[in-house]
Amino acid sequence: MNQKERILEELKLLESQKTISQEELMRIFSISKDTARRDIVKLVESGLAERYPGGVSQPILKPQIESYTNRLVQQSKQKQGIAYAAGKLIKNHMTIYLDVSTTVNFLASDLEQNDLVVVTNSMDNAISASQKENNKVYLLGGFFHFHSRVLSGEPVLDQLKQFNFDFAFIGGTGITEAGVFYSELTDVYMKQEIIRNSEKVYLLMDTTKVNKKTAFKIDFSGIDGVITDEPLPKNLMQHLISKEVEVISLKG
Repeated sequence: MNQKERILEELKLLESQKTISQEELMRIFSISKDTARRDIVKLVESGLAERYPGGVSQPILKPQIESYTNRLVQQSKQKQGIAYAAGKLIKNHMTIYLDVSTTVNFLASDLEQNDLVVVTNSMDNAISASQKENNKVYLLGGFFHFHSRVLSGEPVLDQLKQFNFDFAFIGGTGITEAGVFYSELTDVYMKQEIIRNSEKVYLLMDTTKVNKKTAFKIDFSGIDGVITDEPLPKNLMQHLISKEVEVISLKG
């Protein structure tokens, strides 16, 4: 069971018993003290629980988390399905890049291939991909963002230039006919460098992000495919076809 799956189960426990101690997490999920501590940090940083000495409790003066949990379960199923479809593209001995994305993290957690070289700037991806010991995992070094557990900056961009990726799997904040959108300009620079150094690039994105825009974007140049959970709107689909972008939808 990976962290996202445990978090969902931990939220359900919080609904029924109001508090969970670190020792309970270790016993119930058969995890180490460090893993239990990381789960507690994730729950607190996500606003899903309040910390108390030795564990977590239901949020104080915050909405009930049941509806959030239900949405997260559904979104997780969609993201896991997208990640599974992406994983089928990977072959043994490939060199792949895994972008910062919750969907891509599901892919990192479920890699079944052997002798992969996995490169990422996400600590969570690196930890997940390292579960299979015969894969080599490179965590690119740079400025460390504590809350997102991501490394960024010029050093990361420079290190990307040293690799040639068979496949790169990237995420995004939104997608329209104008391109793929991101929350930060540095995200755009990262994606452009990843694309330049990849043989094939696949965008993993669920359809909740369709027609969402931000201030920063890339066009579809260099993106070979989009993997999503539902059929895309007709106009967007036709535009992607015109750009020779393959679309893989879990539902046809």
